[in-house]
Amino acid sequence: MSNLNASAVDINVLIVIDTEYVKAHYPHPSKDQNNPTPINHNSEFMIANDPRGIVSGQGTADLNFKANAGDSVSFTGTSIYANADDAVIVYGIKQYSGAQVFNKFVANSVNRTEAAVPNVDSSSNNGLPAAHVSTNFITLDSKVRNSGTENFQVQFALYTLDADGQSQSLLGYYQWDPTITVS
Repeated sequence: MSNLNASAVDINVLIVIDTEYVKAHYPHPSKDQNNPTPINHNSEFMIANDPRGIVSGQGTADLNFKANAGDSVSFTGTSIYANADDAVIVYGIKQYSGAQVFNKFVANSVNRTEAAVPNVDSSSNNGLPAAHVSTNFITLDSKVRNSGTENFQVQFALYTLDADGQSQSLLGYYQWDPTITVS
């Protein structure tokens, strides 16, 4: 058995939501975070760095990835606009069938006081060299508790840009259902 197979690993999943599709097809979503509107799998794109290997669906709404008990899994989400116009907050990962693979998910924040961002004032007009600003990075994290296959729901809140061009207001809550396999 290799060291990778025996040691716990960190698995990161980035979720990008095509909010224009969601708004066009589900314009009247639930306003109850405990009862999000189910959506089809045409507007969600998940990318994982799973060192154990992706089973299927890299870059789709139907990502199926591998994990071992003890591995840490982190989800984060954004809109196709990088949360600048419409914003997405992934707030829940809930089991709906199969084995209960995950422990409870919790939101965690990491502050980077010198995070690199494009420098809009650069003389090169290409954003380089980077500017450095204080930025918070938020993830929804859990440890894998045991083996099995869990079908789970990813729940997210969708905020839209208000007419003032500055503030974002809640449109509603949505969910869809990928899978995890723990050997």
